[in-house]
Amino acid sequence: VRPEIEAEVSEIAIGEYQSLGIEDFSIDEERVDNILGERSYSGGDVPQSVVTEVESVVTEGLHAKKFYFNDESQALAFTEHLNVRFELTADFHAEDYKDWNEEWKKSYKPIRVSDKLEIIPEWEKFNYKTNSKIPLYIYPGQGFGTGSHETTFLCLKLYTELESSFSSCLDFGCGSGILGIGFKLFDKDSLCHLYDIDIEALKNCEQNIKLNDLELKDFSLILPKDRSQIDNKYKLVFANILQNVLLEEINFLSNSLELNGYLILSGLLVGQEELIIKEYTELNPSLEYVKAEYLGDWVAILMKKTSIELQK
Repeated sequence: VRPEIEAEVSEIAIGEYQSLGIEDFSIDEERVDNILGERSYSGGDVPQSVVTEVESVVTEGLHAKKFYFNDESQALAFTEHLNVRFELTADFHAEDYKDWNEEWKKSYKPIRVSDKLEIIPEWEKFNYKTNSKIPLYIYPGQGFGTGSHETTFLCLKLYTELESSFSSCLDFGCGSGILGIGFKLFDKDSLCHLYDIDIEALKNCEQNIKLNDLELKDFSLILPKDRSQIDNKYKLVFANILQNVLLEEINFLSNSLELNGYLILSGLLVGQEELIIKEYTELNPSLEYVKAEYLGDWVAILMKKTSIELQK
């Protein structure tokens, strides 16, 4: 589709032919892959000069689109319209009907963290029988944290292995709230703060709190504008974010614990843990590295505050 008619074609598809959805992508994807392949970039930081070259290829190139219909006659009429009006050709491909929502659910299974905790999708709440002590129900699919990612699993594994009760918890960068809610299921009378920069994430937290038969009033859901609410000390802090954010927030997170409190850091690829451990322990000598847990390409770190910082 030529760039100057993209919007018009999409409007026709939806307005006149009841398209169910549109997917677009650059037809120069192969060329982009070649650029990166020639320079052997399979991960890590790509120089700005290469990023600029790739952007120019995508911007200058034509774009292909996929239009989805549930009525074959509408799809065929639309392809004819494209040919007559815009001299565009289109391939037509028919598939048997599937309820994609139900198909997707089949791929999401309960996740057993340990004999103490199992993560269960909400549609299995009244059907699935867990062998773990506590079931943690979650609405998967929002992109905020479902337990299926290795780092979420590792954070919960480290927490359940502590075999201790905690009077307070901060889930920093909480997403779905899965870590803080998991904590609250074990320590229901404890303080729990959920912090995220995305209001949609906190809405998802509310949904998951209710799903687990917990009370909203027993949590504090905090956005950046109210960040002063989390300027205190906690017995347990989760920060499952990314390396750059862990480094940006190092002053806050490294000083967020009460004495004998635990800090669980993740969102880290294997190899990134070394820098995080070094930076956190050097900045705050009261922090002691305890151990790391690995799964696939990912790692989570457990640290403990073992002494009180001396004020200079």
